[in-house]
Amino acid sequence: MFPLFYQNRILRNKNHSVKVMIEEQISDVIKEKLLEEGFEDCFIVELKISGNKRIQVFIDCDSGMTINKCVKMSRHVEHYLDETLIMGDDYILEISSPGLDRPLIKRQFFKNTGRYLRIKLNENQNIEGKLASVDENGIILDIKNKKEAKQIHLNFDDIMEAKVIIKFNKSKK
Repeated sequence: MFPLFYQNRILRNKNHSVKVMIEEQISDVIKEKLLEEGFEDCFIVELKISGNKRIQVFIDCDSGMTINKCVKMSRHVEHYLDETLIMGDDYILEISSPGLDRPLIKRQFFKNTGRYLRIKLNENQNIEGKLASVDENGIILDIKNKKEAKQIHLNFDDIMEAKVIIKFNKSKK
């Protein structure tokens, strides 16, 4: 019999490649659904499978994700999983919109024009500002502080992470 640590190492590598294969299959099933009417402007933000058979799929749409689209996508993926049994009989499937706490992917910048963002640059510098515009290479951010207002252009390659900031206007009494 092999030592326990050796067997675990082999299983971990085998499980990793199986996990990647399953993620690719689920991604293909989702992309299939994205071709259907009502889903044309939707896209996968993230898909991940954890060791406890938990599948998390974050989907967004240029026109906004709805609960109805989440339900339809969930049923589509669930049907595939139940038919193929690639996750076995027991699994947890979660399909949702990404939420404001998740970093933006490139395609999401367009729909967030006009919102405030917190951006972490590759040099570990943080910038906050209002997203003024987006093009295929990067973004223009309006930055205002007490002394000045300016616009800066950031290339997507320089952005390590960007998140939407919720700002509330202070009402005057």
